[in-house]
Amino acid sequence: MTQSAKTLMMMAVLLVLAGGVGLYAYYGVYEKDAAETKKKEHDARLFAPQRPGEQAPDGGSPPADFVRLTVAYKGENTTLEREPGKDWRLVSPVQAAADKLVLDALVSQLQTAKFKATLEDSPDPATLQKYGLDTPVFVVEAQARVGSEIRTVKLEGGIENTFDGSVFMRKDGQPQVYSAEGGVRYALAKTTFELRDKQPFAMNEADLVKVQVKAKVNAYSLERNAEKQWAITAPEAELADPQQITGVLGSFFVQRAQKFPPDTPENRKAFGLDAPQVDATFTRADGKAVRIRVAKGGTPEAFYGLREDEHGALLAEMPEAALHDLDRNINDLKDRTLVRFKKELATKLVFHNADGSEVVVGKDSPDASAEAWKVLAPREGKALIYKVTSALWVLSSLKASERVDEHPKDPGKYGLGPQSRFISVLGPDGELARLTIGDAVKGKPDTFYARGSRPAIVEVDGSRFKEFPSILGDVLEQPKDAGP
Repeated sequence: MTQSAKTLMMMAVLLVLAGGVGLYAYYGVYEKDAAETKKKEHDARLFAPQRPGEQAPDGGSPPADFVRLTVAYKGENTTLEREPGKDWRLVSPVQAAADKLVLDALVSQLQTAKFKATLEDSPDPATLQKYGLDTPVFVVEAQARVGSEIRTVKLEGGIENTFDGSVFMRKDGQPQVYSAEGGVRYALAKTTFELRDKQPFAMNEADLVKVQVKAKVNAYSLERNAEKQWAITAPEAELADPQQITGVLGSFFVQRAQKFPPDTPENRKAFGLDAPQVDATFTRADGKAVRIRVAKGGTPEAFYGLREDEHGALLAEMPEAALHDLDRNINDLKDRTLVRFKKELATKLVFHNADGSEVVVGKDSPDASAEAWKVLAPREGKALIYKVTSALWVLSSLKASERVDEHPKDPGKYGLGPQSRFISVLGPDGELARLTIGDAVKGKPDTFYARGSRPAIVEVDGSRFKEFPSILGDVLEQPKDAGP
């Protein structure tokens, strides 16, 4: 064998040895260290349902779906369950909805929080007592579904470390004592009252189609009309103000319970719920109804609400506002919009002045673009588009500031008659809407009497009337000066 061949063979042997050393370093050291690091990170988390390196069929980490929680704190044991796609509910010691924000924070801490340090590996009874873990302050057991398997964890919390606010903990019955951030204790240590939803009247207004209220002073009914808008159906038929309805219902729905007394016949009678000051029924689109009664009673007197729905009955002590939110005068709920019409159907606007003069603008059809608006009277010409669109918008958005006379016998005393100023909106089939403007209201600057789509006479802010053309120059597009 020549010297060159020997040298090449030696180099080949060295390369093989180097490769073997590299593979050993990678598989024997690097991968082992990486696996140990992942395991340490996994074990440091309060609850990591997925095992280290576990993958879903798509290659990602498999999702964990929390399905059950048990929280023991201050002598109370609270169990919560959650069906796929639904919210948490308490199942013991009471059947009730859970507080979404509280549960979101609790589950988030379980999934993301880590132990800060391992304080003891093999604590004796005296050490456990020192950390408050001989009789834990709180205990949380959680179950999460990963694929078809249920994974569990049990966490025990001890006393607070007054030095830095952290909390002492143990996990799954293991001997080690850990420390965790104080936020963990705040999120996990919860009583039954803290875990349950404290808005017993809560509903989604969008789900409702009918509301019936009988209160101490007022009684009324609301229903969705064909356009899905709220309409008053009793004591008289009238369109409702959507903002007012949303405000009234929203204020009632967010009232928070202060206590949850036992729902017994004795309590219902003592709290005045047999003859409540408010008795309301809310009907959803699915036909299911929710009845809520509110009364003042008890010793000492307080305010109580009783909700009854498909889940059962719920009794709660409520703030005083719960007694008054729905007790509203029907006039406060009526729609204050002066004229209702579909702007997209308008083809002609007549601005009639009290002296008899008029400015008229129009376009050939509803489908014509805004650029098609033109002045028709007192002479023809191209219209200032922004003036027409602004007038339409203001007219459709005007609201009454006060109702003056629901069924006027003499409109003339308000300056409302044949000679009054008016704005008329017309479409292909005739007049769509008309606003008639009367006299100025004495003592109220820029306020006028007016009548819109309904017979009632109202007061309205007249500062916005300047958007309505009164002379030709207000709306006629003037030709540009061509120079000398």
